[in-house]
Amino acid sequence: MIPMILVGGLGGGGDSGGSLSVAIALKQLGLDVSILGVLNCHKHNIVNAKVVAGSLLEINPASWSSGRFFEPHIASLGWRVYSICIRDGLNEALEGLEKIIDDLNVKAFIGVDFGGDIIVKGDEPDVGSTTNDSMALALLVEAKRKLGLKSLLGIGVLGGEFGGCIPMPLLVENVLEIVKSGGYLGAYKPKEEVRRKFLGTAGYLLSRVPSLMLTIYTDALKNRLGRNFYSVAYFRGKFEVRKYHKYIFFFNPDDACKVNRFCQVALRKRSFRKVRDAVKSRERSRRKGLSNWEKILDKLIKKPWRPESLMNT
Repeated sequence: MIPMILVGGLGGGGDSGGSLSVAIALKQLGLDVSILGVLNCHKHNIVNAKVVAGSLLEINPASWSSGRFFEPHIASLGWRVYSICIRDGLNEALEGLEKIIDDLNVKAFIGVDFGGDIIVKGDEPDVGSTTNDSMALALLVEAKRKLGLKSLLGIGVLGGEFGGCIPMPLLVENVLEIVKSGGYLGAYKPKEEVRRKFLGTAGYLLSRVPSLMLTIYTDALKNRLGRNFYSVAYFRGKFEVRKYHKYIFFFNPDDACKVNRFCQVALRKRSFRKVRDAVKSRERSRRKGLSNWEKILDKLIKKPWRPESLMNT
């Protein structure tokens, strides 16, 4: 059986749509790719979907859930699509993941977050929607430790969460901590053929479901840089699209989890509610972050991450 790679968004919505820029590149290399979105839901929240095991469901074009649910639209494009409902806990998620590892000969799992709240320390003035993202990061860590998968964390539209709710000096300081630990793998920007195909796919998805993160990512890839006005989903205002928003930054999930205290809670407690409680009770610090954060990102994008690195997985 040909080895399979799972690619998907960590948190659903635009994360799921944006992760296709990686999935398309891998598929064009001749690799067998399926989509796995880690969503902020209970499995009973999704109807017309097949429960595979644990909190893992197989999604089809007729599947439905409230909210900005991209996965059925991705399935309508011919992709094999799965979703894990992370609100059901880490153990349920692992049970489902273990099942398809055996059934589909899965060798790698690439999870992509757009915005960057997956690598908050917890002391920032705002941490976005980090509860489900931190649970998803813990799943990536456990997929490697307990199930033997090669797992990678991608982060796109860095600093874009809720239109910029997490200060970039703090976020890049967190990134630099991962870099210093040896956990930075490189920055990915799709090649021209992949870019064109992805933009066509993203355009279709955005015509069905709104997403600020996916809109910003596609604008960056179209070179629509600068301070742009957006009225998308929950956001109405201006956001500055920068050149680094063209890139997805890749990290070792273990090193990213060490930075994110909520990921550590997820590994210990295994519970969405416990992580949410930790987020609610967090203490903010007076940490200033890095004033030279733009120069640091300029350096980081010079180290490429290439999909070809998974050819021998």
